[in-house]
Amino acid sequence: MAVLIKTIDILKEHVAINVNTDYATVSPYIKQAERKYIKSITGSAMYTAITDENYAPAANAKVVFELLQESAANLAVFLYTPLANVQFSDNGIAVSQGEHHKSAEWWQVRDLRRSFLDAGFQALDEALKVMEANEGEFTDWVGTPGYTVFKELFVKRTDTFQRWFNISNSRRTFLAMRPYMLESHHQYFTSVLNTATIEQIKGLSTEDLTTPEAQVLDHLQAAQVNYTVAKALHSGSFELTATGIYEKMDDFPGYKTKSVDETQLNNAKNDRLIAAEEHFKKAVKIIAANTGIFTAYETKDPATYLQPKNTKSILSI
Repeated sequence: MAVLIKTIDILKEHVAINVNTDYATVSPYIKQAERKYIKSITGSAMYTAITDENYAPAANAKVVFELLQESAANLAVFLYTPLANVQFSDNGIAVSQGEHHKSAEWWQVRDLRRSFLDAGFQALDEALKVMEANEGEFTDWVGTPGYTVFKELFVKRTDTFQRWFNISNSRRTFLAMRPYMLESHHQYFTSVLNTATIEQIKGLSTEDLTTPEAQVLDHLQAAQVNYTVAKALHSGSFELTATGIYEKMDDFPGYKTKSVDETQLNNAKNDRLIAAEEHFKKAVKIIAANTGIFTAYETKDPATYLQPKNTKSILSI
């Protein structure tokens, strides 16, 4: 398998590791990290191209390539770190210890892993930011599952989502939100707005918020973000903390700060639903008052959704 980190020297350009570290020791974790975190985002075609021995990027492609190398290096060491002091042999598993050194404490390993993970994801997000802004130069990426410009939705980009709810500008979190965005889009918006009106609004811009067109899109983007967060909060895939919402890490439980309790989670969900509904109502009101602009708009009877309630009976609505 061709990889981005082809030599120990490339690894050392991005991570401060012991000079005696052998490439063969970390090579399995380089493959794992690139397969799990890089290839899953870039797609097979782009990954194959950038890992080719003869790949010679320039301009934005070079910036992205170097950021992906930085990401791969840090994420590989993140995966390698827990086993760095462990030795496997026919005699079993042992922890490395010597007269002049001892194994790191668990909390030291935890903090070190967190720093590698943060650095790896930050570099990956920076690479995706460049790719989002210059998607015409990364055609192998456009259309892959890792593509982070959602043209079928009102909220197309990470920075738009970030404007209405904190995800720390993480494109990975934004990408993980996509199923909930699609679900909320069809549950709420298509039940009220007809297809032609939705398509017209998706093609608008929020650059000038004094115009009805921009105001409608702005409110619908806010509604979509808040509906999405409300759905994601109870999915089990995300953690809500005092600073925002984060995708859970199977490789690193408790990666971010302590999550809020169940009461706070329910309150946050209700707050997001209220905010979403208010923005949606405002958008529809502006559309209905400007049918000369939104010429395809037709009123529809909104679908009725029954919300299950938790009671002492077997089932209640």
